Amino acid sequence: MGLFSRRPGDDRTWGMRLTETFLPIFGPASIRRGPAVPPRPEDQARDAELRRTLQRVTGPDGNTYLVERPED
Repeated sequence: MGLFSRRPGDDRTWGMRLTETFLPIFGPASIRRGPAVPPRPEDQARDAELRRTLQRVTGPDGNTYLVERPED
């Protein structure tokens, strides 16, 4: 019985058998599900300053970029 022959009850394709046998590093991603880390006060202040001085503009080509807000 070779590597690529199906065993009874194994409905995986030959590619899945190959991947799961020889390449286990390509398994599902490991995601940490810990509590969210709140942003630091410095980051919140920087975000507020950027939002106050810059605005998001979409050009005619569909690209989005930031420009300085006009002084009021």
